[in-house]
Amino acid sequence: GSSWKTCPKANAKSADEFGNKVTNREHLGAVAALALRYGEEIGMPKTAWLTGIIHDFGKYSELFQNVLKGTATNVDHAICSAVLLYIARLSKNEDPALCLAAAVSAAHHSALRAFSRMKPELMEIRLGQGTGDCVTGKRAALFGQEEYDAAFLAFMRDFPDFKPSGLERFVDKSIDEKMLRARMLLSCLVDADYTASAGGAAAESESLQPRQLLSRLYDHMRELRSGSNSDKALNALRDEVFTQCGDAGEMAPGLFTLTAPTGVGKTMALLHFALRHCAAHGKRRIILVLPFLTLTEQSQRAYEKLCPDILADHSQSRLSNEQPELASRWDSPFIITTSVRFFESLFSSRPRDCRRLHNIAQSVILFDEAQSLPAELAAATMRSVSSLCRDYGCTMVFSTATQPDFAALPDLTDWRPREILPEGNKLYDALKRTRIRWNLDRPTALEDIAFEMSAQNSVCAIVNLRRHALRLFTELKRLCPESERDGLFFLTTDLCPSHRSDVIDAINARLSHHLPCRVVATQCIEAGVDLDFESMYRALAPLEAIIQAAGRCNRNGLLPGGGTVTVFIPDDERSIYPGEAYGNAAGMVKLMYINEDLDIHSPESIKEYYRLLFRTVKDNENLTEAISSENYEAVEREYKLIENQGVQVVVPYDEDLLAKIRLSAEKDGVTPALIKEAAPITVSCFNEELVRQHCEQIPYRKRSADARTESDFYILSTGHEKYYHQDAGLQLVAPAPDDGIFIS
Repeated sequence: GSSWKTCPKANAKSADEFGNKVTNREHLGAVAALALRYGEEIGMPKTAWLTGIIHDFGKYSELFQNVLKGTATNVDHAICSAVLLYIARLSKNEDPALCLAAAVSAAHHSALRAFSRMKPELMEIRLGQGTGDCVTGKRAALFGQEEYDAAFLAFMRDFPDFKPSGLERFVDKSIDEKMLRARMLLSCLVDADYTASAGGAAAESESLQPRQLLSRLYDHMRELRSGSNSDKALNALRDEVFTQCGDAGEMAPGLFTLTAPTGVGKTMALLHFALRHCAAHGKRRIILVLPFLTLTEQSQRAYEKLCPDILADHSQSRLSNEQPELASRWDSPFIITTSVRFFESLFSSRPRDCRRLHNIAQSVILFDEAQSLPAELAAATMRSVSSLCRDYGCTMVFSTATQPDFAALPDLTDWRPREILPEGNKLYDALKRTRIRWNLDRPTALEDIAFEMSAQNSVCAIVNLRRHALRLFTELKRLCPESERDGLFFLTTDLCPSHRSDVIDAINARLSHHLPCRVVATQCIEAGVDLDFESMYRALAPLEAIIQAAGRCNRNGLLPGGGTVTVFIPDDERSIYPGEAYGNAAGMVKLMYINEDLDIHSPESIKEYYRLLFRTVKDNENLTEAISSENYEAVEREYKLIENQGVQVVVPYDEDLLAKIRLSAEKDGVTPALIKEAAPITVSCFNEELVRQHCEQIPYRKRSADARTESDFYILSTGHEKYYHQDAGLQLVAPAPDDGIFIS
């Protein structure tokens, strides 16, 4: 029988350290008010309010109150809100908004599930049939009609005006749209819940001031041009691109592409477009999405001169389910993030990942280096992007020198973006600053590349694998006399961001003073890094990577005969590519070379490359099946831009900062403040076994006196500092003798 005959006052939380308690009425009211506000951003304020007012309905139960007292565990209170809405749905014609609210409210502590998949479980719980156990592995807080009736009386005493009616009406044309809508609504609820639980309304961020920022941008561009040493004709083209991008910002919101060769100043031109667009159409924020962490560092440095309050949210770490405060809200006028962070959030089933989504609405999203998107995920991604633009007030720009023709994908027939530079083809002709030397007839020993580099003053080699970079750098170091070693540089993601930035500054300084400068790097140097070498070596790679590498050769157009880019195949018995898709794309380049149908300076060649490449690509079949069956958790599992994101290791590049991080880690474990503070000296490592040998794990912060949760954050152990090299960064593996590698 029910224990709710007197309708007691239900509490939402355990008492704090001062004995204060928050009632369910107070908590639900606060969450509903915030959810209503956030829901306005996605065009669903009433439905968002409904999820907020009923999400903790299950706390009107004796069983959950016992959880707060510490006499019960493993209780699922979230499922009860879905049962309540299931009961409220008296008509056989299911209201899409009610069904959506039920699925979302049930997911606010677990993961999204389709309402159609939940119905049998909701029916059993409502009728009190079965064990009362939920798919979450917990017991439903309310079980059987009698308990729901009693709990509803308690709820109505707190909210006598409650009516689940008058909700927004919508029709989703596809399952993709339906699933994105659920994630958006979950975002409103979760952000409201986390924010209210943290003590009330979140602090309001400064609003975007586009006209003020435009004034700063114009001042910055005048200063940049007055101090430029680049070719005058090149600067004139850069000014033309900058102006055209700004003018395009006045166009109606929607989907755009920006296709222009490397070195024409797309970084500032994109910002010009975004600020003019925000000023013209009242967009709330600018989100810059980049494929690599190294690019976020460089772009942040460039943009912070103009926009000091940038939120850089580019942690690619696995966050604990119990750490909602580690999930950024993205409530900032200017955000820089990675494609992993941005796109995987659009396909997530988990509350912490979805939290930020409602703040994407009404934004300008700049996706730089658009060619980095995996082809097998492109169709699903573009459908979501189209929905963001059509249904949530976003404008999105796909910017690159090598624009993929996504319309060539077999399952993407409605890809119709507007090109910001419709006559951009002439830029490719005007900016032929390099000549390509194809050396693809036979593999080349890395030692031979090092020998050629040792005889040149301004040269860079980009390889596909870090072991190749180490081998090449070590040989180059052996060949160069000690007096020239100040001009040798190694640049990979084994260096922490602060180390990489210092190396890039040192490279720029030597190049600008025409001092000998020889650089060995991986792909991290290929985009967003403004360097200018006389000669470039590039291991065979996808066409877009070769073009990006060429963009770092004679970048400023000052060499009379142009720079030389040598494309070669490394001599190695092992695999020479970081993955199958990467290798297939590199193979397509070799095939086009053999067929004499390859000119990296030709937009037509680039288009043909993507046409041939996409013809061989199939959508991820598991992802397609997961979407068609509306299986949120399977979609999240299958949509991975990077299969292995590695673990994070704090390294001793800055001894004072390291000591500070150690103290914080010992006291509080992983916190948002620690992640942010440690970012400059943090390296991603993909061999967790070796990390555990040489590093100490930093657990998540304490929830209680003895509770610490494992994390993927580590700190290099005291006594193991030698594994972070001044030249080569984090090297946990002892060099293999046959590689001939020695880093002094």
